[in-house]
Formats: sequence, structure tokens, C-alpha cells
Amino acid sequence: MPLYVLEAIMPIFAIVSIGSMILIGMKIKQGGKVDSAAGASAIEDLREEVARLGDQVHVLNEEVAEAHERLEFAERLLARGKHETREEVDTPV
Repeated sequence: MPLYVLEAIMPIFAIVSIGSMILIGMKIKQGGKVDSAAGASAIEDLREEVARLGDQVHVLNEEVAEAHERLEFAERLLARGKHETREEVDTPV
């Protein structure tokens, strides 16, 4: 997996993990233990959020890949332009 993908995903997982720990901690403070139905509901909500975030990461990865292709194309055009310009300067008249 490319490094930029991991860089995009890691903060999302960190936020979701911290959020779930906070929610569970708040629930424990309120009643002393986690209600299994509420815990299951919270877990399901977090799973849905992770799925939505995963979809967003997928879209962002596609956009980054497209931008990378465009950048490489522009670099090739610029390199070819520099090469042609050098040939014009080096060619005796």
C-alpha cells in the first residue's frame, strides 16, 4: 500500500478510535458499566462511520492518483520543451 494512502488513513482511524474510547468512557461514568445494547449501537455507528470514511479515502486516493498522472505528464512536457530548446541553442546556423 502506498505511503500516501497510509498517511491519509491513519488520522481517520485515530479519530474514530479516540472517539469510541471517549464514548465508552462517558457511558461507563454514567452507569458504572456499558449497556450491551447501547454499546452494540455505538459500535454499529462507528462501523458505519468507518465505512463512510473509507469511501472518502478511496475517492481521495483516486483524485491523488489522477493529479499525480497529470503532474507526470506536465513534467514530461516541460522536460521535452527544455530538451528541444537546448537543441535549438546548440544547433549552429
